[in-house]
Amino acid sequence: MPPTKKKALGIGSYVGNSVYKEICTRLYKLHRIKLPDHIESVYSVGVSNGQGMEFLARDAKKFEALLKMPAFAPDNQEHFCDRIASMATNGQGYRETGVPSLHIAVAPDVCSVHIDTFGFVAIGPDGKKYYNLDAIQHILDELLLQDKFVGWVTKHSRTLGLLLSHVHFRGPSSRNRYRLTAGARVNVAQGDGWSIGIEASQALSGERKVEASIEVYNW
Repeated sequence: MPPTKKKALGIGSYVGNSVYKEICTRLYKLHRIKLPDHIESVYSVGVSNGQGMEFLARDAKKFEALLKMPAFAPDNQEHFCDRIASMATNGQGYRETGVPSLHIAVAPDVCSVHIDTFGFVAIGPDGKKYYNLDAIQHILDELLLQDKFVGWVTKHSRTLGLLLSHVHFRGPSSRNRYRLTAGARVNVAQGDGWSIGIEASQALSGERKVEASIEVYNW
C-alpha cells in the first residue's frame, strides 16, 4: 500500500455524513458497487455532493476494474472537453453517463468520487461518447466555483464553505433551454435532488430577471 501524507478521518466523523451516504447509496443502488468494501481510509468529505470525498482504496486496480462498464465513460485527456472538465482529477477519471453523474478518479495514493448535478456525457447508439453544452455549466459552476473555490474555503472554514455551497453560477444549460444568459442562484434551502432558491440573471438581449423557483433534479 503506497505511503501518503494525508491524515485519515475517524470512521465516526464520516459514516453518518449525508454526502458519504448519498455517494455510497448511488454506487450500490445503480451499479451494485459496495464502496465501503473498497475503502482503506477516508481523507476528506466535502459539504456537498459536488465536493464529494477522497479516500485510499484497499486495492485501486480491483476498484478500477469494477468501473469498466458501459455506465461509466473513462476520461480521455486527448479530448478537450474531458481534459478541461477533469482538470481537478488525480488519476484516471470515470464519468457516469446521464444526469446526475458520478465522477470517480482512481489512483494508487488518493481516489475521489463526487456527484455532478450537470452531467454532460452520453453514449450514442454507435458506442461513441458525446457531449452536450451542459459541460460549460459544469466547468464554471461545479468545477471552478464549487470544487476549486468553495472546496478551498471549506478546508479553512467548514461553516463558511457550507454557506458558500448554496451559491451557484448560472449560464446557458439544459435547465434554461440554453438561453444566452449569465447570473447567480442562491439556494435558501436544499437537499438531495431539490432546492428552493432566488436567481438573478442578465440575458444577452439586455433582459434582466430576479425570480424565486423550486428546482427538482432527477436524483
